[in-house]
Amino acid sequence: MTLFERAVYQFQANLPMLLAAGLAGFTWWLIQASPKDAGPIQPTPVSTRPDYVLNGATVARFDPQGHLVGVIDGQSIRHYSADDRLQIDDMVLSARDAQGQGLHAVAREGEANGKAEVVVIRGGAKVVATPASGASAADKGLQGPVRLTGEIFRLDSHAHVLTSDQPVNVENSSARVHADALRYDQLSGVTELKGHVTGVYQQAPADSSARR
Repeated sequence: MTLFERAVYQFQANLPMLLAAGLAGFTWWLIQASPKDAGPIQPTPVSTRPDYVLNGATVARFDPQGHLVGVIDGQSIRHYSADDRLQIDDMVLSARDAQGQGLHAVAREGEANGKAEVVVIRGGAKVVATPASGASAADKGLQGPVRLTGEIFRLDSHAHVLTSDQPVNVENSSARVHADALRYDQLSGVTELKGHVTGVYQQAPADSSARR
């Protein structure tokens, strides 16, 4: 047997082993190249930073007819996109509905949803609620503006309801009252005082014409 024939014979004898080794190497490469299972998709962390900050800014709210119904002024207004929320420093709020009932509030800080429909007023809050002038106010028996002071108030501009779950002082032309909590319905003019309530009520003077 020549040297060439011996080499061919040895190659043929080793061919199955070479094929097996090649197949094993290809399989290993295929496993390494396959994408790995990263497990459950992790939620994207919610940013705690505002997406924009406005200094000395004003936010206005309009009704569907385009009438201005509310304005919020702030030394600084920060917007958080995660929950469409506004945070306001040194807040001043002014609102008036179609019936002419007004609301004016000042506080160290405030918070509102993106459309300023629900507003939280906190930090030495002072609120003045003014009934509509004319017959509508007289029919409800409202006696001038109602002044409220407290640490925190929540205003629902759709329901025209102002609430507080902390102590408040309420004052108008005929009364000065302190209560543990409050619900003021601006449409009806009804003030619901809750918890321990103390105060002074002044009797309205009699109509002199009725005594004649």
